[in-house]
Amino acid sequence: MGSGGGGRPRLAGTSAGVAHFGDRNGYLPPGVLTGMQVLPSGLAVPPLPYAAALVVGALAVAGYLSVLGPRVTTRQTLALAPWMVAGGGFHAVYQAGLVPDVVGPFLAAPAVYVTTFVLAGAVWVVGAFRARTRDDAGVVARYLAVAGGLVLAGLTVVAYAEAVGTADETVQYLWPIVGFLGAAAVTAPTYYALTYRFTAAASRVGLAGPLVVYAHALDGLSTALGIDIIGTGERTPLPARIMEFAAELPTEPYIGRGWLFVVVKLVVAAAVVVLLAGYVEDEPTEGNLTLAFVAAVGLGPAANNLFLFLIVG
Repeated sequence: MGSGGGGRPRLAGTSAGVAHFGDRNGYLPPGVLTGMQVLPSGLAVPPLPYAAALVVGALAVAGYLSVLGPRVTTRQTLALAPWMVAGGGFHAVYQAGLVPDVVGPFLAAPAVYVTTFVLAGAVWVVGAFRARTRDDAGVVARYLAVAGGLVLAGLTVVAYAEAVGTADETVQYLWPIVGFLGAAAVTAPTYYALTYRFTAAASRVGLAGPLVVYAHALDGLSTALGIDIIGTGERTPLPARIMEFAAELPTEPYIGRGWLFVVVKLVVAAAVVVLLAGYVEDEPTEGNLTLAFVAAVGLGPAANNLFLFLIVG
């Protein structure tokens, strides 16, 4: 895949492990896997001052939320979705070199996960305080959704502004749209089948269920787009192994090798929704937080892929 204009770095990998550029942080080249490697390459502990700030911020937010004890329902889980996407966007603009160096360590991996938690958690704390004073439980979800949406909108503007100056082809602008709509297209029949076979489980998880399946459909599809169309590599061992297996199948010349990863992601996500349904019913707060975490594991890396596809094609 050709790089964008102005000598920009090549896209070197996609995620279910997060796509990355070149060797900015000593990342392994795409396709290089060691025999015992489990985690994606490119993870690095930030410098001590940044790590300390993140630890303090995370503990403060977690402490406030623990004291306030806000209920977590499907509404809060859905309201966190923009933050999940924004987390992937944060890391993408860092990888593309679009943030000041002083901010960069907060947006590198894995620090970006903590950074996003601190920002979203701070909004949650404010919303929880406001909910108590106004006796309005819905204010938390509104605050999270609006603030997350604004952050995501800002990241999208930055990414498209960069793409306008560097895009080699018009199709580069369409990758996010293709990804989000394509994921919806494969999520719909998958979740319909789930609700048909496991009706009680689907009713227990509410709309958080389709969010989880959609998040992992998007992760699988964005990875498949990168592997089969854009020409990136995969830096996370397990997805790489799955796609290496698909490459040996007779279907590879016709439908590529990313399709199998999409199928695996859909099956696993649907199974997790069914398995967690009872937990959500018995312990709504803990259950919905778990569903939010599972969704974030898919939606964040997927968004990172699509933002990078937009920025560098």
